[in-house]
Amino acid sequence: MSDLAMPPSDGLAAPKAGLAQESGRGQIRVGLTTRVLALVAAFVMLASTMIYLPAVAIYRDNWLRNRLSAAYTAALVLQAAPHAMAPEPLSRQLLDSVGARIIVLSMHGTKRILAAAELPSAVDEVYDLREPNFASSLAGAIRTLAAPKGRFLTVVGDAPMGGEAVAITMEEGPLKRAMGGYSMRLLIYTLVTSAVVTGLMAVALHRMILRPVRRLTTSLAEFGADPENAAHIIVPSGGNHELGEAEAALAIMQEALARELNQKKHLAALGLAVAKINHDMRNMLASAQLLSDRLADVSDPLAQRLAPKLVATLDRAIRFCQATLTYGRAIDDPPKPRRFALRPLVNEAAETIALDARCRDKIVNEIGEDYEIVADAEQIFRVLMNLIRNAVEALQAAGAGPDQTAQVRIRAFWEESAAVIEVVDNGPGVPPAVRGKLFAAFFNSSRAGGSGLGLVIAADLVRAHGGTIALISPDEDETRGAQFRVTLPQPEATDGL
Repeated sequence: MSDLAMPPSDGLAAPKAGLAQESGRGQIRVGLTTRVLALVAAFVMLASTMIYLPAVAIYRDNWLRNRLSAAYTAALVLQAAPHAMAPEPLSRQLLDSVGARIIVLSMHGTKRILAAAELPSAVDEVYDLREPNFASSLAGAIRTLAAPKGRFLTVVGDAPMGGEAVAITMEEGPLKRAMGGYSMRLLIYTLVTSAVVTGLMAVALHRMILRPVRRLTTSLAEFGADPENAAHIIVPSGGNHELGEAEAALAIMQEALARELNQKKHLAALGLAVAKINHDMRNMLASAQLLSDRLADVSDPLAQRLAPKLVATLDRAIRFCQATLTYGRAIDDPPKPRRFALRPLVNEAAETIALDARCRDKIVNEIGEDYEIVADAEQIFRVLMNLIRNAVEALQAAGAGPDQTAQVRIRAFWEESAAVIEVVDNGPGVPPAVRGKLFAAFFNSSRAGGSGLGLVIAADLVRAHGGTIALISPDEDETRGAQFRVTLPQPEATDGL
């Protein structure tokens, strides 16, 4: 059978399926359609072979029974003849109609030859049809098919008119030729059946399996060549079968991969852009630091109060630019843990954010004076800055709840061997649709000028400490506000503080 005008490889042939040819002639690849159809044809032929011997054995028995039926008729004619003696021409005619050399009737314990012609020198086999069984019938069929020329067979069956048996002796050649003709017809029938079944299987396989599979492989190849092109994402057919589920799963995977690649590309572009400005930014911050040092000599009380904070902020910015950016790659130094009081660090972060003229929200530090943790103070400062700034910007954008004053609260407590820090606001809260990807880069950047990296940076710094950061889902009756929880494991010596 052909492959229904399909390409020889069907797009699915594995490299090992090819049959190596001479050098320079390429390689023949047998497609999946050809393999399946050849397998179906082989199965049909195997099934036909398994039923061939039983079928030909049944055909042999029926053929012999037909000869015995003719012998029954001949016996009746010969018995009706005067003195049971039929004329020679009639006897010869009856033997020819039966196809036998001799007809013998057994009755009342005696055997009587009813008609006889040229007797064979020997009988090669006696086959009794009065008590047939499958094994003897099968063995007899095999012997007949393999019989040499000139072999003679005696067949015994039930006799008419109360006789015990009737037997005919015949040459086995006509039987063998009849079985050969039947075998040829059976072979032709098998080949036609195999062709029809294989053709139907080809159509069914092509429509139900091969075409959807080829669609999958084509989508994989095209998407692999250009994964950023959304046009190469497969459109699921919606079938409620395994291939339909595979198409849906592939579409989800391709969409996720394309989104991740776009994010990585965005991150790479951002890293390269930051790397280009890193040198000039560091120099400008250094110049600003030199200018801020002169504020220490100014007698104005406000300048005296703000100068140390400005210098500290510039020092922190210079160290951050120097340590975290190297040719477009954001590299945070490993945490350098030390024991420090958390409340002053929170105050510093809150005062830095409060310097923004737009900040009108109340930042409440609820951490006790004696609450100390072991961590990298600079990195925890960055975590707090990002969380508090996000809360303040959310309040500035949407405001607090009805009859409430915009407020951001920072609190801390101990939970087993971990320090827990929470930043809570009474703003609009986080929509359920974005909670699952809240810590993905650029995903939640909806504020004008925002980069969508604040929570990502905070999460990376917390994970570097071996801790976790999470958004605590609000209670069912609490519809506003966001609550972020940072959990930092602590040395055993910190327990109980």
